[in-house]
Amino acid sequence: MGQLAAKENRAKRRRAQSFETLVQAGLAVIAKRGIYETTVEHITEAADIGKGTFYAHFPSKDDLVHHLVRHGLDELIAAGRGVTTDDPTPADRLAALMRSQLRVLARRRDLVILLHQLRGLLIRQPRGRQHLRQEYQRYIRFLMDECRHALGRPNLPAGEARDLACAIAGFVAGMLSFELLVRNGGGARASFDGPVNAFAAGAAAHYGAPGAPANGSACG
Repeated sequence: MGQLAAKENRAKRRRAQSFETLVQAGLAVIAKRGIYETTVEHITEAADIGKGTFYAHFPSKDDLVHHLVRHGLDELIAAGRGVTTDDPTPADRLAALMRSQLRVLARRRDLVILLHQLRGLLIRQPRGRQHLRQEYQRYIRFLMDECRHALGRPNLPAGEARDLACAIAGFVAGMLSFELLVRNGGGARASFDGPVNAFAAGAAAHYGAPGAPANGSACG
């Protein structure tokens, strides 16, 4: 029994290692080639793992992409949950939320590129990719809840909360896309404070009191 248990444990470790290798290879290849151009062959070659092992973990490339998106958004949600608790003003609390997202993405260039492509994919295919759309909507709902807390308006109407959540998601993605893809990351972190504070102050002034009109912005 001891030998059998040891053999099963080794098999589990090998499976976990091959899974993580495929995940990291998928992130790297998609960051380089893009979601559309990446194939299963590209990923298995980068991982130095056979296609049979890939399909033992993921039924398709789309399933791997779904995994990458879900866990990337989980990381953003974990970083932002509860960060608005201690700051004194709505603008400070919104800025803290935005910085929590920027900190994750500043060290995750692969995730910046993945989410940038995801947003484009959802815009180009408004009726498709429902599993990916549901993941992104889950992230937007998280931002909506945090924005309500930051503003001290738990009953902020859904349209207004969604507008603000989408604006924050777009602002964060735009800042990182510009800094990491255009400027190659040079001086990115130092440039965040001014735009973040200005955005947060404007958003707090606009949404901090009842009656702010909803703009009906779409964010996937």
